[in-house]
Amino acid sequence: MSKAFLPSISTRRKLPGIILGIVIVSAISGPVLAGRADAGSDLYRLKPETHVKVGVVEWLASTGEYKEWTALNGEYVVSPEGTISIPMIGEMKVDDKTTSELATDIGDTLKQLTGLAQPPVASVQVIKYPMIYVTGTVEKPSELEYRPGLTVKQAIAMAGGRQRRSNPMGEYSDTQQITYAGELNRMELQLKQLSARKARLLAELNDKPAIDFPPELVAAPEGSPIRQIVNSENTLFTARADALRHQLESATDLETLLTNEISVLDEKMVSQDRQVKIAQDELDDISKLVDTKILTTSRKTSLERIVADMQSGKLDMVVASMQAKQKVSETQRDALNLKGQRKTDVGQELQATNIEIEDTKLKRMTTLQLLQIAGASISKEQSLKSVDLQPLEYWVTHGSDGGDAQKVPEGATLQPADVLEVRYNVSSSIDGAMVSSIATDQLPRAADQSQ
Repeated sequence: MSKAFLPSISTRRKLPGIILGIVIVSAISGPVLAGRADAGSDLYRLKPETHVKVGVVEWLASTGEYKEWTALNGEYVVSPEGTISIPMIGEMKVDDKTTSELATDIGDTLKQLTGLAQPPVASVQVIKYPMIYVTGTVEKPSELEYRPGLTVKQAIAMAGGRQRRSNPMGEYSDTQQITYAGELNRMELQLKQLSARKARLLAELNDKPAIDFPPELVAAPEGSPIRQIVNSENTLFTARADALRHQLESATDLETLLTNEISVLDEKMVSQDRQVKIAQDELDDISKLVDTKILTTSRKTSLERIVADMQSGKLDMVVASMQAKQKVSETQRDALNLKGQRKTDVGQELQATNIEIEDTKLKRMTTLQLLQIAGASISKEQSLKSVDLQPLEYWVTHGSDGGDAQKVPEGATLQPADVLEVRYNVSSSIDGAMVSSIATDQLPRAADQSQ
């Protein structure tokens, strides 16, 4: 207690007794009044875990002053046995007493212990009430701090409100389900396209004259996407086969041309050899005549030049023939390389197609599972919504009596240490509860089947 509430000692001595008494009563009764207000007009009866603040003062009429009993003043917590321990007094039974009753008991007990003519004035103020507990279908079941006038509705709001049930399988919408279905159809068409491509590549790899498509592709009706895929692969097969054939034919034509050129050169070399022999024989005869001085040397020299030119021309023909034969070999090698490269390219493309087929099958399986889960989740979500539409009911167990729970309205006032349980009012919606239970039981089965 602060002495600021009272006049100075010298002033108090000059005041009339009645005025000074009014001032003192006002100063020491403030905490008591405050305590009564916090406890709901002194209707609250103390319970275990209640925190109270005790203040004790004594009026000294001889000096016109009041004295605080500081050793007793302070905060106390009501024990589970319903007692508090105050210096000088010891254990006091406070359970089920109001703050006014406890204040009176403290004053009377101190009077008896000290032998005072008048009991000191005690004030008791509740500074913290026992916790209340909210459980059941609320978002955050927990213990909450009580305050006077707390209603059931307010307590539920402090616990996060009504439980917002979430789907353990995740939330899916109808749009997602449609998306998965469309993705599944796209993958089915992609598998048909890859199957047609694989058939074409196998036909090209084995040098077949036509493509052997799977029966499900051949049976597709005219104008359908699958039939368009088949026609496209046939067109591509024909175009690639024609391109290879034209390239091979060009190589064959070049080889024929070079072969003919070699034959002509061979004939020319035979003719050239004959002419060189004739010229050489003539040169031998002239050489003899030159040796006998019958002919001049100039005639011999001219004939030697002619023979040399003819032999040089033959060498040119030999070189040309060798070059033509080399080109024939290159042409044949190019034709073989063309066929080999075609096989290599087709083999690599076939391998990539097989990998893409397996990857698409895996994606299709995954999408199918997602589609099944989405369908089950939407069904579960509808069941949860039907549960959330059920009304709630409220049951309170008073912590002090530990008796049976009592059903109360939403606006009912709670008491400290109460246990509030929020339940679904299944009696008003039996059908909805049965639907929710059935959907909950079937949901794991749908998830297992999607696996």
